[in-house]
Amino acid sequence: MAYNPIIEEFLELVKIPTHSFKEREIADVLKAKMQKIGMEVIEDKTGDIIGGNCGNLIGRWKGIDSIPAVLFSAHMDRVANPGKIVPIIREDEDRITSSGDTILAADDISGVVSILDGIRKAKASGVPHGDVEVVFSVAEEVGLLGSKHLDVSSLRSKMAYVLDSGGPLGTLVNAAPTQYTFLIRIYGKSSHAGMAPEKGINAINVGAQALMRLREGRLSPISTSNFGIISGGKATNIVCDYLEIKGEARSHNEEELSLYLKEVDKVFKETTAERGARVEIDYTLEYPLFSVKEGDPIIQLASKVLDQLGIKAEVVQGGGGQDGNYFTQKGITAIGLATGYDYVHTEKEEQSISQLIKCGEVVAAIITEVAKINT
Repeated sequence: MAYNPIIEEFLELVKIPTHSFKEREIADVLKAKMQKIGMEVIEDKTGDIIGGNCGNLIGRWKGIDSIPAVLFSAHMDRVANPGKIVPIIREDEDRITSSGDTILAADDISGVVSILDGIRKAKASGVPHGDVEVVFSVAEEVGLLGSKHLDVSSLRSKMAYVLDSGGPLGTLVNAAPTQYTFLIRIYGKSSHAGMAPEKGINAINVGAQALMRLREGRLSPISTSNFGIISGGKATNIVCDYLEIKGEARSHNEEELSLYLKEVDKVFKETTAERGARVEIDYTLEYPLFSVKEGDPIIQLASKVLDQLGIKAEVVQGGGGQDGNYFTQKGITAIGLATGYDYVHTEKEEQSISQLIKCGEVVAAIITEVAKINT
């Protein structure tokens, strides 16, 4: 059965085995596709910096200099997966799923194919346009490393649409939180669990006690935290003398986030001191927040395009980071565009067929609308 070209391309690309730091295979395919469209393509040195086998791809479809440039972005990597994704078309349900034992990788192949499809449509229409720039980033899923190390000095665009958001088409993400991760090391005291347990200090017990005292989960409408990895202990007959706890905290408010990190520090230090243990905590900024006002031209332009296409626009704050966090920090105003996928990062991940087809039209229409800014 033949499908719309954007669907065919989606099915092709999700099947390419891809992981963070190992985007080489898909990058080579995407570079060839962009060059076939007529775009100039370069690969930066981010791969060397982060220890990956590939850098960010930066493409430019040259346009009229007097028309503002516009940037579209998506990422090439995906969350941990077995490497073999089998997409299944469920046409009567208007969705694509995996075979049920892997992610689908709609995050973010839907963004990639929407950008390519939109540029092809704009080119075929022959409408005037400015420079259309594309960044396909690496290692987004492990801390936005591609955009973090991206040198934007070669980009002309001052506005960026990041096609990397779940939810229905029409969702415009105007904010994403700051995220910190933390590594908590608890040092207890080992002892034989059967002969002298009272001489030991169980680091696992100390850590559990601290976690029970600490707020986590939904901290407020704009802040969250999670403790996701705990490791420690050598054997059941040894009182555990060392424990590692890895967690994260996110917020759309820097002050609120700072206060929570101080709370983490206070609770763990007080709990370990009470038990005669010791703690060390390392905090790492994964990415800074971004926030774009609803009245900003980049949102108004997207809303106008969506309205023209009969799609309801809804502006929302995002709960996860995206490359737009770093684009905005580096002077390129960015918002996220949802592409119609759901249940992201799970084996239930699914992509709407009709919304994906429409998303390519949205990209093409944005290119056309940007050209009207100076006319």
